[in-house]
Amino acid sequence: MSKKFWNSLAIAAAVIIPTISVGVLEASAQNSYGAIARSPSTQDKGYSWNYSTRAAAERRAIQECESSEAPGDCEVLMWTRNACMSIAEGSNGAAGTAWSTSSRQAESKARQVCRDYDGVDCRVTRTICLPK
Repeated sequence: MSKKFWNSLAIAAAVIIPTISVGVLEASAQNSYGAIARSPSTQDKGYSWNYSTRAAAERRAIQECESSEAPGDCEVLMWTRNACMSIAEGSNGAAGTAWSTSSRQAESKARQVCRDYDGVDCRVTRTICLPK
């Protein structure tokens, strides 16, 4: 076999093997969904994380919220996939949620959304980061 053949084979391997590896990593990476639900009347909350579908994550968050003494008015405030989600609440009942790839950014945005709904003393009450 000629030197040209072996050089061509080495170049092909250098291109193909990383491409195959990336495809395997992408195929093995799974989406992770989470949600936050809240009752506007009681401020009870429900959370979910690491679910394989958005619908499953939302169902679980609502079930958790309604398992307390909520009168059945829990609603999903937000859902996310492979990111961080945060909820901030004010003493007057205002709430804000946000998501980001960074927990710090999710919390900052949630506080701002809460303040936009007339929450004067909004503070983060929960942040959940899902696998990326």
